[in-house]
Amino acid sequence: MEMKCDGVSVDILPDCAFCRLDEKKRSPLDMDECPIGCEECDGDCPYYEEDWG
Repeated sequence: MEMKCDGVSVDILPDCAFCRLDEKKRSPLDMDECPIGCEECDGDCPYYEEDWG
């Protein structure tokens, strides 16, 4: 799925980025579609997370 920040496409995310609703805890960039039906991810979603450990 497409990821944007302030309207600009993002092609790289940290390795620790994932969607909490995705069964496999994949990065939004590795997903074909959003679990809640959004056209793109902007990182402000309550399900987007970066787990820095």
